[in-house]
Amino acid sequence: MIGLWRKVSASVWGQNFIAISVILLFFLTNSVVTARKITKTYDEPVHHEYGTQLLSGDSERFIDGTMPISMWNALPRHLAMDLPDGVLKYWLDTFLVARLMTIFFSCGIAFLVFHFSRAFYGFLPALVSLFLYIFDPNIIAHSQLVTTDIYAAGFLLLAIFSLWRYALSRNWKNMLFLAVSLGLAQTAKYTAISYPFLAILSLLIFDLFKLRKEDGRNWFKRSLPHLWEYIKLGILIVVLSIFILNIGYFFQRTFTPFGEYIFWHSPLSDLQKETPILREIPVPIPHAHLQGLDWTMAHEARGGLWHGNHYLLGNAKKVEGFPGYYIVAFFLKEPLFTQVLILLAFISYIRKKDHSFLDGAQEIFLLVPIFFYFIYFNFFYSSQIGIRHYLLIFPLLFVFTGNLFTKIRDFSFKHKIALGFGFIYLLLSLLSYFPYYIPYFNEIVWDRKNAYLYLADSNLDWGQGKSALQEYLDKNPQARYEPSKMDFGLLVLSPNALVGVTEAPENYAWLRENFKPVDIIAYEYLVYDISRSSFEEQCAKTKFCK
Repeated sequence: MIGLWRKVSASVWGQNFIAISVILLFFLTNSVVTARKITKTYDEPVHHEYGTQLLSGDSERFIDGTMPISMWNALPRHLAMDLPDGVLKYWLDTFLVARLMTIFFSCGIAFLVFHFSRAFYGFLPALVSLFLYIFDPNIIAHSQLVTTDIYAAGFLLLAIFSLWRYALSRNWKNMLFLAVSLGLAQTAKYTAISYPFLAILSLLIFDLFKLRKEDGRNWFKRSLPHLWEYIKLGILIVVLSIFILNIGYFFQRTFTPFGEYIFWHSPLSDLQKETPILREIPVPIPHAHLQGLDWTMAHEARGGLWHGNHYLLGNAKKVEGFPGYYIVAFFLKEPLFTQVLILLAFISYIRKKDHSFLDGAQEIFLLVPIFFYFIYFNFFYSSQIGIRHYLLIFPLLFVFTGNLFTKIRDFSFKHKIALGFGFIYLLLSLLSYFPYYIPYFNEIVWDRKNAYLYLADSNLDWGQGKSALQEYLDKNPQARYEPSKMDFGLLVLSPNALVGVTEAPENYAWLRENFKPVDIIAYEYLVYDISRSSFEEQCAKTKFCK
């Protein structure tokens, strides 16, 4: 009997493994094919160059935002340097292979989404979580780029998963795994500085609610012995994070005295000026990392001004951001079916719990970072240049959405049919933008030529369609790209120039306010076909050309 059970279990697991492999193969294939078709985005060469520079032993920073994780993307090129001339050397040195490294990493995130959701809710809910990840156009778009956004999301998911494991089994092995995952996150993006604080906060809330349940009267006194545990965990996280960062920068210029840094206008520069006693203290992290943090903080203090103006719903601003920017971006750029499932998952979770919203449930480890980043990005983060910064919470949301399907076998036939049609709709919506997923907008923006009326910057135009633009200009030699003066004819514009992200908003106000695009290239560049008569007629009517 036991032997039969093992055979059945092995067969079921084999079938499940095949199903997961097929899903991941779709994600991998779609990402690779797409990565071959899109041109380099504006940020990719910078990240790739810094990764290559680090592997050559030079950590000196030339721009903010670049991180040691980019060495992963630059590794194939670095290996190619030592190979003799040939096909392998040429292939490893291509930019596609650098992008493949991000794709492989994202496949790992996809599997972790499935594994995490299965640990919480079971196989079928985990399958839904996995589907939401691999069919998400924003995830696919940034899983194929040599940037750091998808790495930051992946390391946050890994940190939360390791935190949950540690919360259930408090041993040194799990504590070490948690600390290492948080340390690795520091190599991916400066946002990861907040990860350890969220981990400690989530664990504290989890423990307090658990203790209150066990002993409502003495829960506070019983919580005091846990203080030493948090201190040990905090020390281990700090020590390992510093050590991992030093490895990432090859220990270059570690222990540079604080006073020798040349800071820009940021809290670090204020601290350096106002606290002379700190100037002689050696900093135990690499010089490039603290310098990059200073540049990033100065950048953020200016509202990401170096990236251009902020833009939302027809309005452009120079410095200050728009409250709720990422709420709008999510609403317009995340597939509608995914949004419905996430909303229903929250409603279902609240309704089926007989305790307070965060009362000792395992979901607390997902909800604390989700709520924190929801508030932070929408109301305190002023560098609003694209939904890619918001990707941090996407894997957590997909895992959480699995709770909606814990009783999926009990769904009525109608519900199962609706769910099936929903996933078909999701897939069709996704593939309708193939191979350009960066400018994806859901069906709320039905006319894709009008997407620029809502959002711009890396939500729409990140340079990914430059080859399609050049092909169009070659076939239409009469077309002019971003004309410097008011004129009629066949005109092509980047949406960022049109709405005032990369140009002064008034530069193309005459075109934006008086004419409508007739076509779109790669769902990115806008085409205007203005006749002489319509130009003169509109000019006489509105006097925009006077």
